Order: sequence, then C-alpha cells, then structure tokens
Amino acid sequence: MIILKDREQLISLVDEDTLEKVRNAEEFVIKTDTGNILMAFPWMDQTTVLLYMEPDHTSVWAENPAILNFTKGISGTGKEELFEFFVAITVNDHRNLDELEDRVEELEDRLAEDPNPNKENFMEILQLRREVLHKKRYYGRMELLTDELMQIDMYFNFIDKKFDKLFGHILQTQEYLDQVRQSYEAQIDIQQNNLMKVFTVVTSIFLPLSLIAGWYGMNLIMPEFQWINGYPFVIGLCVTIILFMLWLFKKNKWI
Repeated sequence: MIILKDREQLISLVDEDTLEKVRNAEEFVIKTDTGNILMAFPWMDQTTVLLYMEPDHTSVWAENPAILNFTKGISGTGKEELFEFFVAITVNDHRNLDELEDRVEELEDRLAEDPNPNKENFMEILQLRREVLHKKRYYGRMELLTDELMQIDMYFNFIDKKFDKLFGHILQTQEYLDQVRQSYEAQIDIQQNNLMKVFTVVTSIFLPLSLIAGWYGMNLIMPEFQWINGYPFVIGLCVTIILFMLWLFKKNKWI
C-alpha cells in the first residue's frame, strides 16, 4: 500500500545528486540513480505533493492532508500504486469540468435573457474566467509532467493521455466562455449603438428647429414680424420639417 511519510523522511530516501537537480524546482519528474521515480507537482489548491516510487511501494507527502484521502485502498507494486493514485485524483475531473461547462451555458442563457447590462453579470463572467484559468494552469502543468513520466516509463501512457484529454476539455471550456463574453460585449455594443441612433435622430430633427429659433431670436427688425400670418407660418414650417425628417429616417430605415 502507499506509505505516508513526512517531507524529511521522503527526502532522505533520495540520493544527493537527485536532490541537487530538483532542489529549486517546484514541479518535476525525475528518475533517480537507483532507478526510482521522484515526482513533485502543485495540487489544485497550489499545495505541493511529493511522490517517490520504489519497486515495492510508493511513498507520498502532501502539504494538504486532504490529498491523502486518495491513497486509501491502493495497494500493489510501487508502479501500480503510483498509477492508481493518479487514477484516484482524476476520477471525478471530467464530471467536474462538465459541471463547469454547464455553468457557462447557464450564464449564456441568463445573459441572453437580460436586456440590461449590469455589474453582476460582468463579475460572474470574471469569476468564471478566473476559475477556468486556474484549472487550465493545473491541467497544463500536469500534462507536461505526465508527458515526462510517460517518457520514463510507458506504463503511465494512460495517465498521460487522460491529462491530455482533461487539458483539452478545459481549453474548450475556456474558448466557450470567451465566446459567451464576446457575445455579451457585442450585445452591449448593439444596445449602445441603438441608443446613439436615437440621440442622433433627435438631434437631427431639432437641429433645423434650433436654426429657426436662433434666426428669429436675433435682435433685429425683420419684415416677417409685421406679417399677420408670420407666427402660424413658422409653426407650420417647424411641423413640416419634423414630419419630413421622420419620413426621411423611416425611408432609409434609420429608425
């Protein structure tokens, strides 16, 4: 069965040459001078896990004690125990990634139904992006580490392929979330364009009226002031301009 050790005990099993190679590395897979495998990787919560595979058994040290739950019930040779440990830590990963993708899909539906952009929607998108990025970094690291592990021993080919698929899955989820974000931003742009179109129409309609008001507001004596129908004429001219502008905008499908 997998043996639980503290860090000092586990490090004491490794020869000095191997320790020198990995002393300043946060993550690594290395074959020691004695033919054993020493491996370190950051767990999902960024805590460190150390594994040391010997012919008869595998030893493990984990900064987070919750990792040790995955070692329960595992027994066999060192190679088999290391293999089963990686199977155990990834047993629910595909389901968790499916649930994450479902959350993105639910978010997409809510954003499509919500006509008014708000801060809460942006914060939810931001939170999901951070979560996806966090998982992407984890699976990206594990993909590289299991590539190296498989190069040392082809027995771990299945583990390597599994992390490849998990990494591909999270990349697809990230791409999907980016599409949702871009669609939401496009929806906001459309709403802003429609609002600007309304302002443009209103401005275009009242611009000639402002010209008329400015013209007849000049402190000058104009002949029209003596005309008995001057006031009704200006009113009729303004109404005509408004109707003409509305007809023009409607004809060109600007409104």
